Amino acid sequence: MIAEVQKAGRFLRIPDPSAEERARYRRAFDAARQCAPDGFHLKYSGRAKGDFFLGLLRVTGEDDTEWNRIRLARSRVITDVEDVIAAVTADHSAFEISDEVLPRVLSLLRLLAEQALARHGDIAVSKKRRQVRPLLTVHGRTYEISFKERQKQVRYVPTQPGRRTYEWQRVTPAHRLEPSGELELQVAQQSGYSYGYRYGWTKEWSDTAKKPLEDQIDAVLRALKARAEDEEQARLAREAEQQRQREDRERQEKERRLREAQEEEEHRRRKAEKKERTRREWEAAISVATIKAVDAVRVDLFGTALAQWRAAGEMRAFCAALDEAASVSDDAHEAERLREWSAWGKAEADRLDPTVAGRSLTGHSLHAEPTADQLRPFLDGWHPQRPEKEKPPKQEEPKAEAEPPKPEPERWRGFTDERLGQGWRYGPQGRAQWWRR
Repeated sequence: MIAEVQKAGRFLRIPDPSAEERARYRRAFDAARQCAPDGFHLKYSGRAKGDFFLGLLRVTGEDDTEWNRIRLARSRVITDVEDVIAAVTADHSAFEISDEVLPRVLSLLRLLAEQALARHGDIAVSKKRRQVRPLLTVHGRTYEISFKERQKQVRYVPTQPGRRTYEWQRVTPAHRLEPSGELELQVAQQSGYSYGYRYGWTKEWSDTAKKPLEDQIDAVLRALKARAEDEEQARLAREAEQQRQREDRERQEKERRLREAQEEEEHRRRKAEKKERTRREWEAAISVATIKAVDAVRVDLFGTALAQWRAAGEMRAFCAALDEAASVSDDAHEAERLREWSAWGKAEADRLDPTVAGRSLTGHSLHAEPTADQLRPFLDGWHPQRPEKEKPPKQEEPKAEAEPPKPEPERWRGFTDERLGQGWRYGPQGRAQWWRR
């Protein structure tokens, strides 16, 4: 079955089979649908009545439009050959022929239908069209058939010599046209975007002195077969080109993604290197700043303790002098005052003396870690706790001095009481009167 469908151009029509034949085709379809070639799937239409259609459709959906047209046209077209002949006999206004050659046109249609049926095609007439135009389907393509009778020029002989046919006729024609009996066959394939105009592929055959149209039917079918093969080759070439372009786009997209991934990886690597370099610089700065900060703290504490020790010694010496002065004083009240100041000075000296237990240096460890504020002056802008630079504090912009107010112009500055011409004159107007300002 699949071979027959492929031979028919992937769309096979069985004209109005019997119930037994229809059931046999359905059983064959159920068995063959599992064996469809790669990229295709098998469908059928006409389960209960009418013509039975089989279609080998591409899974990409490119044949769905044609299949829907065939499937829906079952109720819109006449496919029986005798009915088609009867329809053309009743209305052949679409053909430019005379009644004398109509039997020959009908015989040509019958020959075309026989050849098409032998090639798994058909001939049909649409019920929806105003004029009867036969449609020939063969090798999976549909063509519109039309006939035209050639005209021959003969001498014009008026019915009554010397009398004009019409009153307004000034010149009597010398020749006239009449049917010659010679036919021209035109096969046209519509493009689908015609909008009433005949765009697409068209080919014509005509009677010749050696070969009438009846002997050219085989040539017509061969031309249609060649046309179908050319279209199939063009379709395959188009699909191959589309596949190549699709592969190129996929390759370019893959290269772009790979390039972006490499750039992202390079960006992450550089970012990691920069982060590691910044961390090493920060650690080096912290190490140097820690040494400097520890030394600065030690110098500060030791210098403060030394100053306090010297101050305590001087205070004790001064207190000893006060005690000596109180001991030799004759005034008991003055001696008592001196001893009070001496006692206070000794207590203050003990409070300031760093050598006393629990005072000054004894409360600080020599190896204490410096604080963030102690490290910051030696970090050269680095943050004491994170490997990053600190933002410098914003400096307040100096306030712009307010512009002094502009003095108002004097009201009557520039006033003049010079008399001006008040009448009309050519040119621009002069200054207005002072009372109109």
